[in-house]
Amino acid sequence: MKKLFLIPVLLFAFSCVSMAQNKEVGTTKIQIGPVVGWATSNPLKDIPGNKGWGFGIGGELTVEHFYKPSVSGIAELGIMSFSGRSSSTGSSTNNKSYKVIPLRAGANLYAGNLHLGALIGIGFNSFDGSKTAFAYSPQIGYNFSRKNTPLDLTVSFDGYAGHGNFSALMFKLSFIL
Repeated sequence: MKKLFLIPVLLFAFSCVSMAQNKEVGTTKIQIGPVVGWATSNPLKDIPGNKGWGFGIGGELTVEHFYKPSVSGIAELGIMSFSGRSSSTGSSTNNKSYKVIPLRAGANLYAGNLHLGALIGIGFNSFDGSKTAFAYSPQIGYNFSRKNTPLDLTVSFDGYAGHGNFSALMFKLSFIL
């Protein structure tokens, strides 16, 4: 019984490795696309009636270089804006939009078209004036093609530590040039 279970697992592993070999070592790809997300933290939660931020929209430019068939280095530059949510009844707190320009670098590991990555860097944000925060972003994504148009869908958790400790769940659909 254990051998019957082992056979599909090995076939899946070998197919992932063989699919990963299709990535050409030494190639560099540029990705550009929209990003949408939802704020998952409220740096001003201690203020009574403050509801923080909600929906965010923006865009990112990503450069990806393949060092090995299943390992790539990535660098990202983007801009995001999260809308301020209305305060509760009786509160005078009104949040302005939260804007951030992330500049991050990291790596992706591929298993077929599925990729797992992590980025670190800085985020220039508009929280409490113009500040700089440590930026981090674990992510998972999938490269797929539709009618020879290369696309990449990535889900990430973007965090900015310091000057507000802001975080958001993000979805990015990139066109690979």
